[in-house]
Amino acid sequence: MEGKNLNRPSDHGTSICVVGWWPEPGSVNGIFIREQVKAIARHRPVEVVYMQVVKSRSPWPRIYEDVRVDEGMTVHRIAIRTPVRRFGIPKVLARMVLRRTLRRSRARDRIGLVHIHVRTDLTEVALPLAHTFGLPAVLTEHNSFYHLGIRSLPPIVQDRTRTSIRKWLARTELQHIMPVSHDLARVLHTDYGVAMERMTVVGNVAAEVFKPTATRVSGPFRLLLAAVWRPPKDHDVFIRAMALLPDAAKARCIVEWAGYGPDMERIRARCANEWSGIDVRFPGLLDKPDLARRMQQADLFVLPTTADNLPCVVLESLCCGTPVLSMSVNGVPEMINASNGILVPPSDPQALAEALLASINGNVAFDRDRIAHEALERYSPRAIGAAIEAVYAHVLDHHER
Repeated sequence: MEGKNLNRPSDHGTSICVVGWWPEPGSVNGIFIREQVKAIARHRPVEVVYMQVVKSRSPWPRIYEDVRVDEGMTVHRIAIRTPVRRFGIPKVLARMVLRRTLRRSRARDRIGLVHIHVRTDLTEVALPLAHTFGLPAVLTEHNSFYHLGIRSLPPIVQDRTRTSIRKWLARTELQHIMPVSHDLARVLHTDYGVAMERMTVVGNVAAEVFKPTATRVSGPFRLLLAAVWRPPKDHDVFIRAMALLPDAAKARCIVEWAGYGPDMERIRARCANEWSGIDVRFPGLLDKPDLARRMQQADLFVLPTTADNLPCVVLESLCCGTPVLSMSVNGVPEMINASNGILVPPSDPQALAEALLASINGNVAFDRDRIAHEALERYSPRAIGAAIEAVYAHVLDHHER
């Protein structure tokens, strides 16, 4: 099978990863899912199925499938082109194409289980198909929709959506759920009725390029930010906090503000208009090796946010040994403590300014080697791959009884 590592034990069975998001050129959307799947591939063969619904002018639905190897993994990119995206038609088409893909995969190799990465309207169809094929299914959940996105819906729609999700999560063929943070596990338990014994928290993955370096450049205090700049990322609080710093502290800093997104133009304009005496640079969207190099050289990584499950940039910075300054929201406190960074309340520019000033003036100090060692023990591909494989072993053992 293309993309299969023949050195892995074939009796493990292939993991069919049905993903809600997958990275495309020029975007980081779904990169964290790809890193998790790569960690799984250290233990067993994987095939990835990524389905998208695209509006079409053609009077009849059409399905286009592109199968290629992405970083050693076989990836099925499936575009469902349909003129009608209502009345459940996309789900019907997704079920049809996923059934066909599962049949083909089973003809080539033994399938061990179906692993859904993020529940969406399309990935939901994987559960009844897993049942049809006699396969156990597991879910990894990264999505903040459960406690954030759903609040934007009208009350009646919220109630209906919660009921629908509760029913789907309760299906017997979904044998285990892996939220990426304890905070998300709490939300799934409290708001959606998922029993705690059906869940194991398994975090996101730091790619292998995120590691400490023995050579760091001395000079100005380097602050690094990197994200997709749109809510819940909070550029406003950082801009206001930096403006509150004394001129002497501003003069000692270099701010590297990386990333892209709908707020980026506003960020550039505000920095030009509201900051003086600050050396700020905008390197744009960075690939992982470039981001890792900048994290290794940074004195402090800053993630201003009002909500986050388990942000990858935080664990990537920690794996480089770079302390993190962020907000005490959702799963972020599960990653940051007094030994590896600073937490401040969200949307509080004064508290953020005080933490920045303490860092710049050297009033707080961190053991970068210890930070990196502890983070790699938690977030490396080896650690996360082993954690997921342990869940697989539990599920397969239960399924085969």
